[in-house]
Amino acid sequence: MTAPPTGRDSAPRTGRRRLTYFHGQLLSAQDLRQEQGQFLARLRLHNLALHGYGVAYGLWTRPVPPPVGECPDPQRAAPWLEVTDGVAVDRHGDELIVPCGVLPRHDLWQLLDEDERCRALEELRSGCEGVTVYLTIHHCEEPVDSVRAVYTGACDGLPRTAYARIREGFALRATTRRPEPDSCDPPCPCEPPAEGAPDEHGCGDGKIFGPGLLLARVDHVHPDRALAPGQIHPEVRRPLSRRPATVITGISWPHGSRLTTQQARVLLGERGLRIRFSRPVRAVTLQDPGIADLFQVTGGRGVHGTVMRLETRIDSDRQDDETTGRITIRQTDCEYLNDGDRIHLVLRTPFILDICGDPVDGTHSGGLVPQPGGPVAHRPGLLPPDGSGPRTSGTPAGAAGVFESWIFIDNHRPDHDADAEAEAEPADRPEDAADDSGTNDSDTTEGRP
Repeated sequence: MTAPPTGRDSAPRTGRRRLTYFHGQLLSAQDLRQEQGQFLARLRLHNLALHGYGVAYGLWTRPVPPPVGECPDPQRAAPWLEVTDGVAVDRHGDELIVPCGVLPRHDLWQLLDEDERCRALEELRSGCEGVTVYLTIHHCEEPVDSVRAVYTGACDGLPRTAYARIREGFALRATTRRPEPDSCDPPCPCEPPAEGAPDEHGCGDGKIFGPGLLLARVDHVHPDRALAPGQIHPEVRRPLSRRPATVITGISWPHGSRLTTQQARVLLGERGLRIRFSRPVRAVTLQDPGIADLFQVTGGRGVHGTVMRLETRIDSDRQDDETTGRITIRQTDCEYLNDGDRIHLVLRTPFILDICGDPVDGTHSGGLVPQPGGPVAHRPGLLPPDGSGPRTSGTPAGAAGVFESWIFIDNHRPDHDADAEAEAEPADRPEDAADDSGTNDSDTTEGRP
């Protein structure tokens, strides 16, 4: 008689069950499948509860240029792209792995289903510059290694065949429908698959399980034009976390630049310093005194080094709403700005709460938040970040640091480009705008590269 298992005898009877092996035990295929399924469920629970979901590293999307000399018209080439190696976890806790050296290449137009291609062609015929396509990656499984069964039922004729293994992989899909924003709550490991999810796609004869993970937004896609790096926006993807921090995704002034006194007065007083967030923030947390400060550090000849605080006011796009995705900081006094002064902005983002109740991470890493004139990927002389696309504030750990930026008053600099810098605005797109109903996507967002 086999001795009962020892240890943890006080475990509740409603807990999970697993096999306990003993010599001479009869095991069926169902027993082994249940044992395997239990450990897979534990792995998914571990991924979601401890790490969340999103892209861990890699999986950058890059255009594939048309071959030189093979296409007579380089403007009439298919929109091919490739995805680099990397690791991600989807919303069901399944791991998505693209191994090194694979570099899957696909025609983005052919990744759309037939109905979406037809609708996109109608938009192009109506004069649209191009359609916006969202690229997603999905977990899929495919049965492989067909073998003959050794034991069959007495009524069977010839020994039947069966698949001996299941190969896990990934599949790339594309859609013109904007993904739904992520919710504030952490993912539930027991959440059933979403209704209406596709059942059969790619990965050989296998099936796609669970929702896709957004990798990139591609703008102005044509079926007969090659893609350019500027069309691909990987910043919409979600970094691996249980709840990504809200960050600053755009500012309306050139950080660290030199402006004349007149240009600085127009920027600070009339236009204001405009800041865009990746998620809506709660308006009530912007009303506390001291959230934002403008300091004037005197410079130039004579007495300098004195620090004065300028009177400011914070305005939101919609004053009556409980949340806002953009704010404007304006100077309200008439303090004169002298040549050689420095204007220093401090926005205490840890005191600003987003729609989920979390503090905003405003760490201005290297001054790389998108500024007027286009997104900045890296500074000259520094190694570029892993991937492309505009940067945001924040750190991978979500430290919720204070946002700081500054400009210099210089009345002796050439004015040929200063006016453009003062009048420039951050690039606003409906896809990049904060959604009042929830969080950013991946999406949309405006994630961290």
